[in-house]
Amino acid sequence: MRVAVVGAGVSGLAAAHELARSGDARVTVYEKEDYLGGHARTVAVDAGGGAVHLDLGFMVFNRGPSELPLLLALM
Repeated sequence: MRVAVVGAGVSGLAAAHELARSGDARVTVYEKEDYLGGHARTVAVDAGGGAVHLDLGFMVFNRGPSELPLLLALM
């Protein structure tokens, strides 16, 4: 089976990896940018005294279950 994965973000790369690992699929990943990772990436920003590296784009809420009531209260 041939499979096309559109987008080389974290989810796309994970899906492509699992499909390829299954041995049942020939996987091709398509990405419009010249880097992998989607929104998750590191950029260098000039801070006046040299470059500062910033991690961008992680779109998750990684708090434990004790934070869930606080999150729901904000909705």
